[in-house]
Amino acid sequence: MDPRRIVLNRRHSREMGRLFAAFLDAHPDVESEADGGDMTAEQDAAWRTYSGELLRRHQAERATLATVIEAEQRQRAAP
Repeated sequence: MDPRRIVLNRRHSREMGRLFAAFLDAHPDVESEADGGDMTAEQDAAWRTYSGELLRRHQAERATLATVIEAEQRQRAAP
């Protein structure tokens, strides 16, 4: 795997972890460690709404990096 993807994935993981911690602080009724950490459908919907903007940004960043890496690979393969 390209080292840039590893760095990006790690950053995304840390950012999502911080956001989930903030979500738990804002939603004290969510027990992330209880019963295997399963959220109710309502709690899951609240998390999807809460994390949606960050998830979209992460997806865009991964897509941008993939485009760059693919272009570099095509350039190296070109005669």
